[in-house]
Amino acid sequence: MKIRPLPIFLSILFSSLLLFGGWYVFQNQFVKKPISKEIATMQGVKLNDVAIARDAITLNVSFSNSDKFADDYKKVKKIASEKANGKPIKIEFDSPNKNLKKIWDENAFAIAEAMELHTYSKIPGVLDQIKQKHQLKNVSSYMDDQYVYIYLNDGKSPYYAVLPREREVSRNG
Repeated sequence: MKIRPLPIFLSILFSSLLLFGGWYVFQNQFVKKPISKEIATMQGVKLNDVAIARDAITLNVSFSNSDKFADDYKKVKKIASEKANGKPIKIEFDSPNKNLKKIWDENAFAIAEAMELHTYSKIPGVLDQIKQKHQLKNVSSYMDDQYVYIYLNDGKSPYYAVLPREREVSRNG
C-alpha cells in the first residue's frame, strides 16, 4: 500500500483550518462582539479594545464620568464575566496622562499601607494631601465590599485605579 502525501496534507490542512477558524469565529461572534455591543450602550464608558487570550480576557476601557466610575466599572466587569465562559476578566484603563501616572506611582505607598492595614478611612486624607501637593483639580475615592476605586484629575485628563480589598495569597508548595 502506497501512502499518498497530497491527500494526507490536504486533510491536515482542512482540519486545521476548520479547527482554528471555528475557534476564531467563536471568540469574535460569541465573546468579543457581545461584550462590545453591551458596553457600547453604556453612557460614559468607551471600550477601546478587547483582547482574548487562552487564560483571560482583557478589556481596555475609558470612563468619562467620575461620579459613576465605580458603578460603571462593576457593570463592565459583570457584562464581561457573563460572556467570558469562565475566563478571568482583566480591566485596564486608558490613562494617557503620564504626569498623573507618575504622581500615583510616587504616592502609592501611602495608599498601599492603608490597604494592607485595613485602615481605609485614611485613603481620602491621603488623596487630599496628593491633591494639595500636586495642585490636582479633583480627587475622589469610593469603596465597596470588593474594591477601592480611586480617581485623580489634573484638569486635562483623568487617572483611575481599582484596588482589590482582599489580596490573593500565594504559597509555595
